[in-house]
Amino acid sequence: MRISHFLIYDRLTAALQKNLRKLFKPQEQLSTGKKINRPSDEPLDISRVMGYRVSIKDKEQFKRNMNDAKTYLELTDKTLEQSVNSIKRVQELIITALNGDETPESRKMIAEEVKQLRAHMLGLTNARFRSRYIFSGMLYDKQAFDSSGTYQGDNNYIEVKTTYNLTVKENLTGLEVFAYQQGSEEVVQLEDGRYIHYIQGSGTEVKIEIRDTDDTTVLDSFSFSNTLEQLDRISEALDSNNTDRLTALLKTLDRSMDQMLSKRAEVGARLNFIDNELDSMDDNILKLRTVMSSTEDADITEVVSEIAKTQLALQALRQSGSKVISQSLLDFLG
Repeated sequence: MRISHFLIYDRLTAALQKNLRKLFKPQEQLSTGKKINRPSDEPLDISRVMGYRVSIKDKEQFKRNMNDAKTYLELTDKTLEQSVNSIKRVQELIITALNGDETPESRKMIAEEVKQLRAHMLGLTNARFRSRYIFSGMLYDKQAFDSSGTYQGDNNYIEVKTTYNLTVKENLTGLEVFAYQQGSEEVVQLEDGRYIHYIQGSGTEVKIEIRDTDDTTVLDSFSFSNTLEQLDRISEALDSNNTDRLTALLKTLDRSMDQMLSKRAEVGARLNFIDNELDSMDDNILKLRTVMSSTEDADITEVVSEIAKTQLALQALRQSGSKVISQSLLDFLG
């Protein structure tokens, strides 16, 4: 069978094109650092890589959720700390006012500081995070408490997803932090034989009765529902030089402070949970990235070796092809 020059040229061209195509893939891998650059490269592996990317994207969103909630809770914790400090200061002022050396005039001066602390507390109850009132529940576009001390929020929680199946509450409501929670009735007997009764009223209201030594005759009574109203009763007692009320209110400050400290501990527990989840999420993302890298990233050493072998084969093909093509018809006569 006689082989024509055209057939030789055609076969040589096909061989060169095949080797050039073979060279293109490792060169592309070297350029991108990826062994999978299009779905047709490795259909099975590309589906795995897409799954890894979706999972990583979800986990990154969970991280953003948790970091947002963490900032929210850190602000809540700071606000609770300042609230507790304000209550402590009011306690100190009442103890000072109950000193026998104090006069009605000096108690009025103490009342002015209590009023300032009340204004500060109102600001704390209406603390905001990114224009959201942190103690208003789901009604975060409204102030938690108005200037009179009336709660304007609701009792709902803002929950964020930390994983596919877990959520964390990022807020506390104003009622659970600042509303007074009396529970069962308490009775305290004073040194002079009189009694103070702390009685649970409707909702979060506590009614305080100062009774005579017979524990029946009510000498004075008043009530409040939350910390702001409690501070109002304290400043009123100081203005009117009513030391009996001050004595009764001093005990309620302990309960208010314990309530805030309890809620602060709850916030701390949530923050610890978020920190643990963030650490776990970082580990999971790192593992996913490692597996994804092993699936889609090219082995540069192997790629360079493949390029060198292909280039060597291509060079040999060019050299042999140039000798064949350079022959003329006279080379085949004789």
